[in-house]
Amino acid sequence: MKLRTPILLAGLALVAALGLAGCGADRATTTATDDTPDDYAALDLDAEYGGLTATDEAAAFGDAALEQAVLAEADEAADDPLAADPQVAELEALAVAPADSVPPPRPRVTFLRIVWGVLDALPDTLATSDEGLDRVDWSGRIQVDRGLVIVRRVISFERPRDFLLPRVDRRAVDWVSHTGPGSDGLLIEILEPPVAPDSTGALPPPNRLRFRTAPYGAEFLVDELVGLDATYPVLPEGNAIHFTGFRPDLCPRGFLAGFWRAAGDSAGAFRGRWLGLRGVSDGFLRGGYGYDGEGRRVMVGKWISATGQFRGLLRGTWEPLPEPGLGRFSGHWVNAAGTVEGEFGGQFLAPPERPGGFFAGRWAMLCPGAEPLPE
Repeated sequence: MKLRTPILLAGLALVAALGLAGCGADRATTTATDDTPDDYAALDLDAEYGGLTATDEAAAFGDAALEQAVLAEADEAADDPLAADPQVAELEALAVAPADSVPPPRPRVTFLRIVWGVLDALPDTLATSDEGLDRVDWSGRIQVDRGLVIVRRVISFERPRDFLLPRVDRRAVDWVSHTGPGSDGLLIEILEPPVAPDSTGALPPPNRLRFRTAPYGAEFLVDELVGLDATYPVLPEGNAIHFTGFRPDLCPRGFLAGFWRAAGDSAGAFRGRWLGLRGVSDGFLRGGYGYDGEGRRVMVGKWISATGQFRGLLRGTWEPLPEPGLGRFSGHWVNAAGTVEGEFGGQFLAPPERPGGFFAGRWAMLCPGAEPLPE
């Protein structure tokens, strides 16, 4: 994947490309023959899936922080009036319809998930009150040159202090957000009606998205958002912002988000949420990473449903990036029969001088005729 450098208006910046490995062949896996639970503290990185088995788990892997994140979803409904607009539903249906059923030009849909603040906060600090602490004001605006901007989810907004401002422009969204020891964010959908040439045959200039807050601002071509997966450190120190975007397809796809904990430079663990395209929890993932016996970087894990039913075994690779603590990962998952069903990838941030860490990314089912994740 190749990204153009955004126009940076504040803070330090680092653009990292997301390498995603597509897999089409079947792989063998293991099914448990007894009730022995999988041991995530003793993963065998020389085994194909770390020794994990195609078995059910406790809901949210019994993790209180993951359970709390799901409970908070009731407060993440965006209440954006555009979400219920009949025109939005009509344009969305045309955008993902089979190519032979809707001739060009056709609408385009792009999803963008943005989180800002202290992204690598420890899980047990997320419910801690930040009263009396210095807070960073992330209030701002997102605007596109043309089309509609729909807020599908707010992320970790602490209402009534954080909120969306009334809509005055269908191309823009304004909000109030303050962060202390944690983070906030938005999941937006950009819906572009069909674009046709003018009377001279010329097309309009490329559509742009402008993101503006006091700590950070940037501009992107909307087309660049399709493959965007980037983290930017932001002042004051310890803060950052992460962008993840892509376009929907005929097949299911969505986002990943959670905690990434490094154990030195060569190993660690991760756990987090498997999210649908509009940001609602569709399950959980948990696993670890490190080096196998031949020195290859390996990550393995398991995906379960919201109530703990087995969904897939994960295997992939990870790679550090030049910025300390920043890296990327990619891989595939298989079902209980060992058939590769989809691919995933993203970025992690686990600075060596800080105790916490986070990851964010994307997943996509592999379906006939569907577009692969950006490379």
